[in-house]
Amino acid sequence: MTAIALIPLDERPVCTSLPASIARISGLTCLVPPAELLPRIREPGDTVLLSTWLSQARRTASHAVVSLEGLGFGGLIPSRIGTETSHEVAARWNALRMPGCAVFGSVLVPRTPDSSDAMEEPDYWNPHGPALHRLSAALSTGVGVDEARAALPEAVRIDWISRRLRQQALALYSLELAADTTISRLVVGIDDAAEESLSACDQRALLDWVDRRELGRRVSVQPGADEIGAVLVARASLEVHAVRAPRIGIACSNLQALDRVAPYESSPVRETIRRQVEAAGGQAIFPDAGTTDVDAIMVIHPPELTRGVVSDWAVAPNNDLDPEQADSTVTDVIDALARTEIVGVADVGRPNGADPLLVAALDAADAWRALCGFAAWNTAGNTVGTVAAQLVATWAGRQAGTFDDNQLRLAVARRVVEDYGWMTIERTRVRAELGSSHTQHDHISPATTDNPVLKAAETRLGMLLAARPGFEELRITPDSLSLPWQRSFEIDLRLEVG
Repeated sequence: MTAIALIPLDERPVCTSLPASIARISGLTCLVPPAELLPRIREPGDTVLLSTWLSQARRTASHAVVSLEGLGFGGLIPSRIGTETSHEVAARWNALRMPGCAVFGSVLVPRTPDSSDAMEEPDYWNPHGPALHRLSAALSTGVGVDEARAALPEAVRIDWISRRLRQQALALYSLELAADTTISRLVVGIDDAAEESLSACDQRALLDWVDRRELGRRVSVQPGADEIGAVLVARASLEVHAVRAPRIGIACSNLQALDRVAPYESSPVRETIRRQVEAAGGQAIFPDAGTTDVDAIMVIHPPELTRGVVSDWAVAPNNDLDPEQADSTVTDVIDALARTEIVGVADVGRPNGADPLLVAALDAADAWRALCGFAAWNTAGNTVGTVAAQLVATWAGRQAGTFDDNQLRLAVARRVVEDYGWMTIERTRVRAELGSSHTQHDHISPATTDNPVLKAAETRLGMLLAARPGFEELRITPDSLSLPWQRSFEIDLRLEVG
């Protein structure tokens, strides 16, 4: 079986298991480094051994999908807190120049979260994160810069801006690697940005250089981070199977809502959709394109109108939902299924979870057994990229005769269990039972099998999956639920055919 080698962003399931599932849908396999080489939360992976592993894997793989943070720093959090210079990191990237298969790479523009939570950031984020977020906005607009600087110790300001300078220099160097074809395809991800931020400024600067160097056919600059591995695996599947790019129609009952900027992003969700589909190797066909000739359809459950107050299933959950929008989205799904067999749903209504009214409406329509994609996790970029990857992998596998329907069913069910079951429902309940705060990342120990609260949550998630029409033959593998980063924000688990 043809293999794709993967250097993941870090050890979380969305960076390892999700890309592997995309490969399996298309009838391929994904080679992932041994767990002992990967990072462990803030502890970096072994960049020397990862480089050696990659060089060996590229001799037999058809493609290599490489996170430049994973290769250069040993993971995502190490790229935020590590002390390496840009010269040291760039030297580690020279491993990509070794002989071997084509490289599809990704690099990230760093975020500046409006939080005092230092779990994923330098230690000074507690308490200075919110002030750094305000400084980022001030520097991007030129308004209130002196006041924003004065609110922070000089050492904190200088360290933070120096890290941003390093990461921007590395992003520019990644464009050079794309220009000389060391990297065949490159995605520059904008990690959790705001419209007024240095991330948005850096995004515009990188887009300018992509245009000046005429790299638009090989480089994409777009919102997203954790999903990029899956997106590039899907793109690789098109080349492995030598099939053309699929035309992916975009369906949404509220087209004006696609001009909204989703939380944690710096551009309208319409642009996120276009760039994610193109990064996965497809062509996004919007309703105003004047054609209905499509190979697949992505139905968008659009961002809700926030009126200045952002609802978030992780930190600010509420039940102020729109039943009319849920019904309209499912009507779009039914119409799409009448046009094509390859249909997915991207729920970007609000971040970090799925709309329960949408899930109920999909249940009532008995739509799950027909869907070829679903996601609702974290940001709009994460969600749209995941669904784009699912649809492209399904198209490639079907065209080549290698499509694995069982793997697709498992992949869709996993997103339902995680994005709806855990993120929307169980996470809030578990946090309440454990006494965790929703305002910052908690720390949960011991392991799932020793924690009755988490064990009970696994049981309820199993019941939730069994209640969804279309997933009757699937179940959660007993005692498989775990917390990859020992916090309640995300989970890992295994699904199997019952």
